[in-house]
Amino acid sequence: MLRFFPFTSTATSDPVDTDQGLTSLDTTLPESADVVNSCRCCGTLVKFPETVTKYKCLVCQSTLQVQSSAGDQSKSRVSPADGVSYSLIKGKIKECEASERGLRTYHDIYRPLEDLIRQKFSELEILNNSFLRANNNKKKSLKNLSIKEVQDTFNAIVSLPTSRPYYLLLLTVNDLLRRPTSDLSKPEDLVWLLILFELPTLSDCLYHNRVASNTTHRSKLDTPEVKAISYEIIKRLIGYLASSSEASTVEQLARKFSSSTVENFGFKVQLLNLYITFHLTRLVNAHYEDSNQGNRSPDYSEYSESSKLNSATPPPSSSSRPMSPSARRFMRLPVSFQTGFISWAELSHSRASTGPKPNEFKLRVMHYGSEWHIRTAARLLSIFYIANRDKLPHYAFYNAVVDFISVRQDYETWQSSFVKKDTNKLIYDILSAASTNIIDLTSQPAKKTPQFTFCNYPFLLTLGMKISVLEYEAKKSMERKAEETFIKALDRRKAMDINLRIQVRRAHIANDSLKCIKLLAEDELKKSLKVEFVGEPGIDVGGLKKEWFALIIKELFSLDNGLFYYEEDSHACWFTPEPLELSLELYHMVGIVLGLAIYNSTILDLRFPLAVYKKLINKKIRFEDYKEMCPTTAKGLQSLLDYTGDVEDFELYFDTTFKNMFGDKVSRELVPGGANIRVTNENKKQYVSQWVDFYMNKSISTQFESFYRGFHKVIGGNALSLFSAKEIEMIICGNCETSIDCDSFKAITKYSGWLSTQDALESNVVRWFWNWFSDLSFDKQKRFLAFVTGSDRIPATGVSTMSFKITRIRCFGNVTRLPVAHTCFNELCLYEYATEEEFVSKLNMSIYESEGFGLR
Repeated sequence: MLRFFPFTSTATSDPVDTDQGLTSLDTTLPESADVVNSCRCCGTLVKFPETVTKYKCLVCQSTLQVQSSAGDQSKSRVSPADGVSYSLIKGKIKECEASERGLRTYHDIYRPLEDLIRQKFSELEILNNSFLRANNNKKKSLKNLSIKEVQDTFNAIVSLPTSRPYYLLLLTVNDLLRRPTSDLSKPEDLVWLLILFELPTLSDCLYHNRVASNTTHRSKLDTPEVKAISYEIIKRLIGYLASSSEASTVEQLARKFSSSTVENFGFKVQLLNLYITFHLTRLVNAHYEDSNQGNRSPDYSEYSESSKLNSATPPPSSSSRPMSPSARRFMRLPVSFQTGFISWAELSHSRASTGPKPNEFKLRVMHYGSEWHIRTAARLLSIFYIANRDKLPHYAFYNAVVDFISVRQDYETWQSSFVKKDTNKLIYDILSAASTNIIDLTSQPAKKTPQFTFCNYPFLLTLGMKISVLEYEAKKSMERKAEETFIKALDRRKAMDINLRIQVRRAHIANDSLKCIKLLAEDELKKSLKVEFVGEPGIDVGGLKKEWFALIIKELFSLDNGLFYYEEDSHACWFTPEPLELSLELYHMVGIVLGLAIYNSTILDLRFPLAVYKKLINKKIRFEDYKEMCPTTAKGLQSLLDYTGDVEDFELYFDTTFKNMFGDKVSRELVPGGANIRVTNENKKQYVSQWVDFYMNKSISTQFESFYRGFHKVIGGNALSLFSAKEIEMIICGNCETSIDCDSFKAITKYSGWLSTQDALESNVVRWFWNWFSDLSFDKQKRFLAFVTGSDRIPATGVSTMSFKITRIRCFGNVTRLPVAHTCFNELCLYEYATEEEFVSKLNMSIYESEGFGLR
């Protein structure tokens, strides 16, 4: 049973300990009601008597205050004039340098600065009133904190010819972080944490394989002492900021992060991801070294001996073991992880390269489920994710090392924490991460709470990982339905199909598909899809369903059906306002088709704006979404908002006019009685809001509801909630790349019919093929993909994750046949033609003149 040290007040006149306001250390516990709370740093649940005012957490070693005492309140009366500012520090530095006399040490020269640092940075309330902007009389708040002034101040201290003042600064703030003199319950009490979050050495302590570019000119701060103390600071900073549970505090933190520059915002996101990478790597090292270093924080000895923190480094003595070959293969990370941060492009390129694959070991929930370092970093990163607002692309939050966890086990653990497991709502709380440890003072057994899982923070998972989870859930559901069908067949003594079969005529594909789908029960949609074209040969192993999806989408989205229309400005597809009542069945079918496409890993040629996918996962539609669909109208609405004159001169009212599916003009009120409500300067924001809401929600509510029910009739699991709207668009529509890199496509190609890959590459037909492919435009590349794979889109995860195969067909004599494609297997079969001109001619005829199983 884990315990903590409780601190209580006594009436003795000779206090045992006066450190940080603690009057005594009493190990006898008074009889009183117990309070259950969580550690303000590591999130570990603690249970203590209600009379306790302070306690020391044995997990993170922080002495924390339960409630503010009268003494603390008296010390909190600090004027903004007592705070720290850039001018104060810079002035003191100039004063120290100006007063230099004779040959003195740097310690003597900068002693006044060190005294100032010790005085100002040791008091929480002084820091909370520091670096505030001049507006609002320098009122203490997160909003008024000047991050630029904080950075300039720290840089001024770092640039001194001696590292002693900065090292003293680190020691001072570390003591303050270990024993904060506030319960940190109010947003304005977190100003000091954001100030310390700008310390320039926080990232230097988080590199396992840092390679010095020039070992002869190392920074004066690149020492084990600085790295060790920087780590102690960053782990508590992350813990305190992440433990902000009040909605108002989280909102103010998100607003503050959102107001920072893109550069600073991106660096903080990378820093938190690096912190997670740091601890995941230590867990791997702990596994291969049979040690428990992953379950605790690194100490000074690990920073002073590089082989302890980085087992791949040669040890200073024979007593330390290097990382095993298996561990080195596992941690075969890109070079940028050794020298800096990694990009998504670098990660994709590294995975496509040759070499041993790290498949010997996967981190499981048992390894990281109780890691408070990872949990708090993920929780704080979620606040940055909320604050992002298009500052960074969604993949900037991906953590590449998370790909080395057992994601299926993580998903199953996450699933088991839900009372209702089969729901399509966004049921995870992006800001919740339960603790696995309870420090209990009583003799009662500790209760277990759900473990930390990465699925609780899906923005950390790469798109490939999320797709693997979705495919895993789909496969498991298909297998379950097949088993149920088999058991029913035995029980009823009647043959039953374990697949979802759709038989259609090519000329009547929409009507035949609708009839087949209407006859199916809802649970049958989760079976594996098999398509048959009536009157045509072929067994569906994946190719026929790709063709069916392409044809049905082309038919349903045809302008002749009137289900959708296309915006001329954005070329985006949107629901037709006020369609015929009979069209609701077709909207339902469109939703089912999109769900089946995801369920059967098929890419569709759609041009929906991002708003459709946001609505599918119940995300709120914003003005930016309307701007994507109707840029010209949105520009006019923005001009109305920015107009400084009297908008009544425009004679606008709360109504709108549009064309229905027959081309007739229809007028509708944006609000009840809107035709008589004039737009003024006071209500123009409401007018724009109602305009956007009408076209994006109200005018299509019936159509979208039918579409939504059809989609979620197929996609009914929790896996979809792991995806953002942009990621859902990518898995449905594929990657948005504007060209296919020939070298990347060549790297993933496999060959059959030759003795070796080298023989294939040296053969005439293969050389002719790559010469031909390298000269294709993007439109012709898409036609080729459609011929070989059944879809003209590449997968969401890029061309490097595709499969493509070239097979040689032996034929003696003069070859007159055309090349053949097996779309089920992404395979192109080539004959050995006599000349390159003949090869190109026959390949072009196959691609541009084929339909179904033959020529047009």
